[in-house]
Amino acid sequence: MMQIRRYFLVLSLSLLTACGGSDDNSEPPALLTKFEPSKILNEQWSLRTHGAIEQQFLFIEPLLLKDKVVTAGRDGVVTVVDIDNGQQIEEIDLATTLSGGVGGDDSLWLLTTMEGELIAIDALTNKVKWKVNVPSEALSRPVMAADSILLRTVDGQIISLRRSDGKITWTYQQTKPALTLRGSGLLVLTRDRVYAGMANGRMVALSLANGDVIWDIILSSPQGHSEIQRLVDVDGRAELFGYVLYVAGYQGRVAAIDVQKGQFLWVRDFSSYSGVIVDSKAVYSSDERSHVWALDRFSGATLWKQEKLQARNATRPVLFGDYLVVGDADGYLHIMSKFDGHFVARISVGENEEELLNENGILVPPVVTEDAIIVSTRDGLLYSYTLDDLAQAK
Repeated sequence: MMQIRRYFLVLSLSLLTACGGSDDNSEPPALLTKFEPSKILNEQWSLRTHGAIEQQFLFIEPLLLKDKVVTAGRDGVVTVVDIDNGQQIEEIDLATTLSGGVGGDDSLWLLTTMEGELIAIDALTNKVKWKVNVPSEALSRPVMAADSILLRTVDGQIISLRRSDGKITWTYQQTKPALTLRGSGLLVLTRDRVYAGMANGRMVALSLANGDVIWDIILSSPQGHSEIQRLVDVDGRAELFGYVLYVAGYQGRVAAIDVQKGQFLWVRDFSSYSGVIVDSKAVYSSDERSHVWALDRFSGATLWKQEKLQARNATRPVLFGDYLVVGDADGYLHIMSKFDGHFVARISVGENEEELLNENGILVPPVVTEDAIIVSTRDGLLYSYTLDDLAQAK
């Protein structure tokens, strides 16, 4: 079976996608190079859940809570797992086909379906609290404010719904290009605003109360003659640090935006469909070729670049102490120093599961606690690892 690499493209008025044809013409993944590890990943527990997405390109991210992780699969089964020992706490069958990651908090869990539904599960009873139809399918994880739920749909709408019953309170939409990434860009919420990247390369700040536009700026403008060349979708994760929003777009730019003024602090050419993660000194991202970058948070200058994961479909990096955690499409989990990008540890997730048959690829970024890294594979396995000193392990 052809392994689906890179990304899917969606035609606004068509059911066609970019996966047609029988040949895989994508760039072959770089061979993994040897290195001298200084850390070791130790498996704490593993669990086979119903979180499989099979060969579908779905970003069904798990929801990490204080003492549990909530995951789900394309088949509509939600699995609640004890974060300390990996024991299954509950299994909820929604009898539908899911399309997006698990959103919510300790009291309410949110999921989206292929049929254009938003489902809310009461976390105390594990029962469906309400179910509503939204204008179209949503691939992104729903996000919650105090009294609102925000959702981004594949037709380019941003929808605000009432948390108590799912009633739509406002919608916002811009003109959508004919061709876009089939992605799951997360909305960024503050106390009174929502920030969103749009398929036409723009970034907007909206009032959380009524959806009014506070500012609207162009991150990237379409270039070239073909529809593919003109893709400038802002589809990855953006991150707010203080009053600065960091964001990257596909075939476009990465930038720091002053959210009070709606103005760029710095901007540079860059292409990413996974987005960024930020700490006090740097902005980290995997670009479209799976090169991992660290950029100076204050200027955008390159601090380092790690090219040895080229074409391996690297996930967005995740911060874990002084390290970055990156998964790839072949099921490897890579740990690198956030200071210079050198590798310190690596493991093939599920390497002891013979029945996986190369279906253990990692599509969504791992989630981390204070002392554990939790990774889900596309075939529905959930693993928890600790990162330990190699010298102590010996």
